Amino acid sequence: MKNELYEHIIYDAGFVTKTDITGKITFINDNYCNISGYKKNEVIDQTHKVFSSHEVDSKIYRTLWKTILEGKVYKRIFKNISKSGKAFYMDTSIYPIKDSEERIVEFVSFSTNLTHYIDLITFDQLTGLRNRDTFKSDLIDGKTYMCIVVNVDNFSDITEFYGGLVGDSVIKEVAHRLENIFIGSFVYRLQGDEFAILKQLPHKYDSEILQNMVKYKLKSLFENSFCKHDLDILLTATSGISIGNKNYLRNANLAFKEAKAKNLSYTVYHDGLLELFANFNSNKEVASDIKQAIKDDQIIPYYQPIIDNKTGKVVKYEALARLVKEECVVSPGAFIDISKKIKYYHKITRAMLKKSFEHFGVNSDIGVSINITIEDIANIRTFNLIIELLSKNKFNSNITFEIVESERIEDDQLFLRFVDTIKQYGAKISIDDFGTGYSNFVYLSKLEPDYLKIDGSLIRNIHNTKEFDVVKTIIDFAKMYDIKTVAEFVEDEDILVFVKELGIDYSQGYHFGKPVAIDEL
Repeated sequence: MKNELYEHIIYDAGFVTKTDITGKITFINDNYCNISGYKKNEVIDQTHKVFSSHEVDSKIYRTLWKTILEGKVYKRIFKNISKSGKAFYMDTSIYPIKDSEERIVEFVSFSTNLTHYIDLITFDQLTGLRNRDTFKSDLIDGKTYMCIVVNVDNFSDITEFYGGLVGDSVIKEVAHRLENIFIGSFVYRLQGDEFAILKQLPHKYDSEILQNMVKYKLKSLFENSFCKHDLDILLTATSGISIGNKNYLRNANLAFKEAKAKNLSYTVYHDGLLELFANFNSNKEVASDIKQAIKDDQIIPYYQPIIDNKTGKVVKYEALARLVKEECVVSPGAFIDISKKIKYYHKITRAMLKKSFEHFGVNSDIGVSINITIEDIANIRTFNLIIELLSKNKFNSNITFEIVESERIEDDQLFLRFVDTIKQYGAKISIDDFGTGYSNFVYLSKLEPDYLKIDGSLIRNIHNTKEFDVVKTIIDFAKMYDIKTVAEFVEDEDILVFVKELGIDYSQGYHFGKPVAIDEL
């Protein structure tokens, strides 16, 4: 009677199967049938592959068989698939059963159902989507993917105005739409209002076609408003796309950051983003890196070409600051603000001035533009260094100081004295980012700069009527005062066509070349 009771507890309280020594199922209890959805006659004489998710490495099965054939117990959590296609997770122990002569005659597996607990750590509880923790485990070695990060714009406004209940409803609806739009892809809720889509790509694919497809799908995502709780809510989103690269989620996030910074609906990852958005773990670490870079002379100018639109030839380069840390080249966006807080900014400017003059001061054929801020002009050590460098330099006509136009000039006399001094030495003045910020046309008549560099946001959108008209006004004004013009952010041939049509004198941008070190020119 006791043996029957023990057998009842063992076989009916848990999830139990038996197999012969070849792995064919000879027994399955009711609990296992219920969770798997299979009837007993559908699995008897089958192997456990009938439940397999096909995600388990073959090496694991080889280790399993080696262990149990040696008479040892094997334990592991397995992901299985039910007859209906739903995943269930089993914490399984497989026991070899021996006869009186110590020969293995069968195997008995006892399992505990962990599906509920796995679901809690695998799936987002609000939307039912996969969560961030599952992203990496969904990647299969040797396969190529496209990753898309989607971030709902200004979502905090919804929760602030309408409350958390409405916010949750909207998030669930976004999740539902993403699943319907990106059928055949994994959709994840990463956090808050941020989602990701992972799509496995075929061996051969066309990036441009993929981009157009994603653009169309993302546009359709928010074509219709979200009708929730008697509210009609219109939403937009910003997205980043990574196609065929490793580090899919990181790269898509970098593309998203670029789109956010440039106020675009989406951008596609490119290698330049690693440099553009390189950052460090904390302000403390950045500050330490800045101090070390100054000490080791690792503030390096990278040079981007500026092209004569008539001849197509390089006439000069703009010097752009980079911090070199081991193999990492860091753009100023990641360290300039911190350098100002720790009062190292002027040391960076002075390092850039010295190297730029060293690289180009002895060359009469090519020029260099060096960025200067109002803070630099007001700093007596930096001002004196500029005068010292100019007094020793042979070809000052090839030196241009680019002054950031968006910074309002508080001390007119100081600024005009700087400009007058620079011009006495034969150097030139350019106003950077013209078209935004201060943009004082009247003040330019006093300043008499040699160049106006038109703000990149205007050039990038020059195909739009509004931006085109603004740029045309700037060009007409510049020609009236005999000021040369430079278009920055010329990223493709289409933009260049507009730039030339407007009569802009010079162009700069990735269409002609990215910033590189002096030995790469």
